[in-house]
Amino acid sequence: MKKINLMVMLFISAVTYAQTFSIYTENSTIGAGVNSLRFSNGSGFTLSEPGTATYEGNKNLLLTYNGTSSYFHAIMFPRNAANTSDVVLDLSAYSYYNLAIKTASPHPFYIRMRGNNVIAKVLINPSSNSYNFTNDNQWHFMSIPLSAFIPESSSFSLSNVSEIFVLRSENTISTVVGSSNNFQVDNIYLSATSALSVMSGEKNKPLSIFPNPASSKITITSDQKMDKISIYDSTGKRAIVTDSGGKTSLIDISKLSKGTYIISVESKAKITSSKFIKK
Repeated sequence: MKKINLMVMLFISAVTYAQTFSIYTENSTIGAGVNSLRFSNGSGFTLSEPGTATYEGNKNLLLTYNGTSSYFHAIMFPRNAANTSDVVLDLSAYSYYNLAIKTASPHPFYIRMRGNNVIAKVLINPSSNSYNFTNDNQWHFMSIPLSAFIPESSSFSLSNVSEIFVLRSENTISTVVGSSNNFQVDNIYLSATSALSVMSGEKNKPLSIFPNPASSKITITSDQKMDKISIYDSTGKRAIVTDSGGKTSLIDISKLSKGTYIISVESKAKITSSKFIKK
């Protein structure tokens, strides 16, 4: 496994924070976090680190579906500094689970953790673009509220996490061996605030959103041409998507409910995010 450290990232409020806890990343600004991971094949997967076409750095996790099960299930356990035993983590200071995933699999899947020996999980559904995810075999970065992880009992606790990353299919799947059910995963970390994606160490300038708060329309301005603009509500559901093609775009938000929204802008294979308030 590659070295795991504490990452200093840009966040959606365009302010730099240090309240992050790294699980699997190679960013050059890294400090302390999980030292290494132990992979356990719950079913259907083998693990490698191919180091080709990564989201960031030189390595990424590749979960290759081997067809031995009608579902897929991979478990990652955090390890101590000497990589001699598993450890239990206190993650109660964090509010968001961040990661990049690349797959062509059409099957909905869970991202799970185990705390106090109880599972908590969030469903990622390709058909609904959950948390900015699409199964187009391209990298997609997600910043998922930990509050969206549904515990199987009230005993679940973020202060006692023993399984730090688990990926499991929701239902039985079409057992097609090959790239259609493979998953690549990278840049996994926790943060106190919803994170802004920064690919390959590149720093994106913040978006300009005016007015903010707004009630009917907003103008989004970027330093480069925007290819696609998506707006997500606080649950990660995409409320608006539109093609842009320019550096400035006027968006009608009059039909949105009051609340805080995330704007995600794709341009030149990068994703820049910011937030606005609908009043």
